[in-house]
Amino acid sequence: MLTVVVYDISDNASRSNLIKQLQHFGLHRIQKSVFIGYLDLESRLDLSENFELYLSSDKDSVILFPFCESCKDSILLSGDVELPVKEQVFRFI
Repeated sequence: MLTVVVYDISDNASRSNLIKQLQHFGLHRIQKSVFIGYLDLESRLDLSENFELYLSSDKDSVILFPFCESCKDSILLSGDVELPVKEQVFRFI
């Protein structure tokens, strides 16, 4: 499922650690504090269970938005940005 993660983290070290985690899950940066990619339910739950670790103040936040296929088709884009292409997984039997 297409997944967007948006964050506002004030502490540099916490923010850097979150960025590494998002990249580890295969998400790609499309704006300074916005990452996007395809995650299955288990991966979304694994990723989100650690969000609290990155919050360094009461004003920090991390938001994860999953988009279903029909919702994804309704996203409007302007400027130098594009949605990632869902990777195809091939299995040999």
